[in-house]
Amino acid sequence: MKKIIAIGLFIGLYCNVSWAETIHAQLDIKSEITVKVDTVFIDLKNDPDFKFKNNLRWFQDSDLALFGIKKKTGELFMEPMFSQIESFVDNLSIVTFDDLQGAINNKGEIIIPFQYEELQTSSEGMIAFYENGLWGFFNTLGEVVIEPSFEYVGSFSDGLVLASKDNLFGYINKKGKIAIPFQYDYASNFEDGQAQVEVRFQSFIINKKGVKIAD
Repeated sequence: MKKIIAIGLFIGLYCNVSWAETIHAQLDIKSEITVKVDTVFIDLKNDPDFKFKNNLRWFQDSDLALFGIKKKTGELFMEPMFSQIESFVDNLSIVTFDDLQGAINNKGEIIIPFQYEELQTSSEGMIAFYENGLWGFFNTLGEVVIEPSFEYVGSFSDGLVLASKDNLFGYINKKGKIAIPFQYDYASNFEDGQAQVEVRFQSFIINKKGVKIAD
């Protein structure tokens, strides 16, 4: 099942690099990034490039069709080796090598290896990953805190995340424990302590305890 909630800003192009090149790129990351980076924004009116608030910006190598990072002066800061780079959230950026995703932190350290089909942008310090057809979660240290066992996951909000099993929706906490049972035909992420759910075409609002509070 593919991710249907996309968070964050990204640009991507397909690339085909060898495994040896991937390993080399991974080793080079630590030596290339030495300063703090921040969230990416677009200013199409004044600058068509993606760039960081601390004057680092994405660039695309026209021959390789890969993305790297340059300083404002034009000096190379990071070799073009990515086919996709996402904004830094919780000091992590999801990047793609050879159609596989991993994550680096703002020191250039590889936190999640480049071996996953899909990662979701961090929400409340939790990064969803897709492996063998199921979703689980890393923390921002790259530790698996929730094993992949869900057909679908949303984004953490108020300490809970929407998930599904056997085509039913429910909610789990950051330890992977069931907070609200898998009993809904449809459900939304929590926002301000409330979520919309549906059972047998009847829609209503619940609180974080799973108690109905409004139609």
